[in-house]
Amino acid sequence: MLRMSYSMNGVLLKLINKLYVATCIIALGGAAVGAITGAIKGQTTETGLSRGFVIGALAGAVTGVQLMDLVLNGDPLPKVALMRSVINGKVFREWVCPELLKAYHWQMSVVETSTSRREFSDIFDVDDTSSGLSQDCIKQLPICNFNDTISYSDTSCTICLQKIKNGQVGRWLPRCKHTFHVECIDGWLMRQASCPICRTHVS
Repeated sequence: MLRMSYSMNGVLLKLINKLYVATCIIALGGAAVGAITGAIKGQTTETGLSRGFVIGALAGAVTGVQLMDLVLNGDPLPKVALMRSVINGKVFREWVCPELLKAYHWQMSVVETSTSRREFSDIFDVDDTSSGLSQDCIKQLPICNFNDTISYSDTSCTICLQKIKNGQVGRWLPRCKHTFHVECIDGWLMRQASCPICRTHVS
């Protein structure tokens, strides 16, 4: 009788051990699938490749453990739906993305409250001490007509990114000789007194 109870305990321990190993294998498999899916989804979204990889691995591992729980309970349909949601990225979109969005909004609110205008100008390379030019100063800058005699076919305005066409009027900056559409550069110079390409001060 004692020998039988020892053999039952041995069988039970082996069963628990196999169940533990199977759970770990499924969790690792889920983590691998989740990591690949998360990396792909993260690369195509704002999340980023490495962050998507880590979050996908965690979501995949959790999904793997849930899948093992479903296997033990014997529910066949949720297993398929759960695995399909891991593979097509539904788990990543529904569980992970809202949390990342909350973290992003929290980060941005901290930046907005703690960062001064001067710090923003350092980040975006905007000269905060320089204000725009007056209308009179802007009107004194030279104007040129784009025509066939001067080759502007490959030139585009770096402010609006449109090609400069024959017959259009442009304004060029005397110090650096960069040329733009009149409307584009006039609007720029009202805010910034420097060239948008090389940052040379205009006046």
